Amino acid sequence: MIERSREALSGLYPELAASGGLREALAGEAVRRGHEAGPMDPVEGYDPAVAACSTRGEARFAVFATNIEEREFRIEISAESRWPWGAFGSTDDLAVVNAVLHAWRDGAPIDQLRREWTLLAANPLDAAPPGRVVSTAWRLTLERSPLIRLGDAEVAEALYAQPTLRVFFPFPSHGQFSLLSSAKDPFYEEVPRVVPSGDDLWNVVLHWSRWSPEVPSRVLGSRLSAREAAALVAANVPAGSGPAVEGGWPHPVPGHR
Repeated sequence: MIERSREALSGLYPELAASGGLREALAGEAVRRGHEAGPMDPVEGYDPAVAACSTRGEARFAVFATNIEEREFRIEISAESRWPWGAFGSTDDLAVVNAVLHAWRDGAPIDQLRREWTLLAANPLDAAPPGRVVSTAWRLTLERSPLIRLGDAEVAEALYAQPTLRVFFPFPSHGQFSLLSSAKDPFYEEVPRVVPSGDDLWNVVLHWSRWSPEVPSRVLGSRLSAREAAALVAANVPAGSGPAVEGGWPHPVPGHR
């Protein structure tokens, strides 16, 4: 995490590199805009240079600059109860982050923030910019974010290490790890999934699909390490599959009603 996030300071976030980190850059932006630069704390598990948060009672406003592929400041705002989280956003403009943060510090409730800034949404994947829903889901998965469903960390990292699998939507559930061709319901699964077999080993299963009921489930490999399972999944991606669409599966399937 820290190694990857340090890279983000080089080309995509020059103001962070110049000031020494996200907290310092936000403080400088606040001063430039005539706002009070309130305290910002580190975020547990993240490099302080690229993640910071401010608290107001039990509520929290967190900012992340962990995307090393595209410039992005990711915003997460929690309610007083700390759950459910109430607003998420994505912007490439630090001034916008400062404006939202200033309004939040002045006591603006989450519903007001969402009305005034359309970049804010009720969940992190809806807040992802167009074309970046899948990459956002992967980043949250690899960062072990509590905001989305998480599967086994070793399996997630092994799957992501296979470039051909990164284009699919990660969907862990009930101990299994699926890679879907659509990011919303109706979901479409055409890639083998990773299923636990005990003792930290994994099976790779081509799973029965409601889209193709005539094709039964079958095991492609048994009792594999996470890395071996990921390699086997990658070797069995059907030709022409992916990348995942950001909505529900849009294509009719012959014989499906």
